[in-house]
Amino acid sequence: MKYIVYIDRLFLQQAVQTLALLLLTGALLDCRAPSAPAAAFRMVLGSGAEALFFCAVFCLQGIGSLPGTLLLSAGSLLGLLWVFRIRSPELFFRAVLLYCSAGFLLAGFLYAFPAAFRENAAAVSGGMLLLSAGAVFFRKRERKRRQQAVVTAEVIEGRVRIVTEALIDSGNSLYDPISGRPVSVVERGLLEGRIDLERPERFRLVPYHTLGSRGLMQAVEVGQLKIKREGQELSFENVLLGLYNGRVTQDGSYRLILHPALLQDRTRRKGASEWRKI
Repeated sequence: MKYIVYIDRLFLQQAVQTLALLLLTGALLDCRAPSAPAAAFRMVLGSGAEALFFCAVFCLQGIGSLPGTLLLSAGSLLGLLWVFRIRSPELFFRAVLLYCSAGFLLAGFLYAFPAAFRENAAAVSGGMLLLSAGAVFFRKRERKRRQQAVVTAEVIEGRVRIVTEALIDSGNSLYDPISGRPVSVVERGLLEGRIDLERPERFRLVPYHTLGSRGLMQAVEVGQLKIKREGQELSFENVLLGLYNGRVTQDGSYRLILHPALLQDRTRRKGASEWRKI
């Protein structure tokens, strides 16, 4: 049986589908490129190169299905290395895993559409690109929202000053059962060795409950906590900090989780200054 293949259409179809996969992989991988236009250019160029390589392999005479599949897989792996500037085996493994997951995810979404839609190659490619673009948009919006919630915090105890990035987390619901004061959460390693965490007059035990576990968390009272954001500063006296034994975030972008009640007006009247310019 003979088929007529329009190589230009095949190239465009593969380029669009590869671009959709790269967009979704980048959103899941959460790569932060130094320049958004440069990152977009690399994705477009990379998808075009992979599509051109696909067409070249497709036109090879007498090549079996297994060698062809291996060649296309190798081309996709090289494309991931170049597009995302991968320099470590761990990041490469994550990129490959997410690239494959993105393919299954997009295929699953498209399978929910009517059969007439799936039989149209242009519609399938356009649908993949729209879904990926939507994922990138929502991912960037969520990242921007989280960045706006990240502030600079300074823990002050006597002459000791510790500066770190902190996240204002609306999901933090820890309160001291005795005083009713909100409890923020900090990595123990940030304070250990610099502040005495075992002083009896500053020692607290705060009950906590998470999904599947509950218990008591050690907390310490520090003399002062300053929150700095967008050129303004807010200061609190005698703040409770729960000590977390691990890392509060995998990438280390912040090491302190602030209780949202600290920024509420009712809490400000109990020992916090108003926002002031610095």
